[in-house]
Amino acid sequence: MNKTNIFVLIIISLIIAAGFTIFDKIGLLNAPERTDMVEDNAEREVSLLIDDGDDPKSFRGEFREGMTAFDLLQDGGEGLNLTLKVKTYDMGVFVEMIGVKENGEDEKYWMYYINGELPMVAADKQELKPGDKVEFKFEKSSF
Repeated sequence: MNKTNIFVLIIISLIIAAGFTIFDKIGLLNAPERTDMVEDNAEREVSLLIDDGDDPKSFRGEFREGMTAFDLLQDGGEGLNLTLKVKTYDMGVFVEMIGVKENGEDEKYWMYYINGELPMVAADKQELKPGDKVEFKFEKSSF
């Protein structure tokens, strides 16, 4: 090998080493896998289950800041092509009918839950967090 070839090999080695150093500094060598991105998307979603006792339906929506359980129900109702009937009181909006099931039928009423818990406020007052699971169930009331 002559001096010119050795010099070229040294320059190429330095360029490669510098490239790896730069890529490492900006995080390209340790970039998150695609599964991390999928998990991040799931954390920005909220889910809705509408259980009328006959044919449960589910809907996934994108979380929005200030979103309420009622907002998600409206999005889901539209996405699932379901009719909603509501009544507004001083304390908030209450769901009277989803699809064809209306409050009072068979002594059942629309109740809603957030992550398995029954909130004590109207659905339009209950703000959601990313990842929340909202369920509207047509059931006998315990009140």
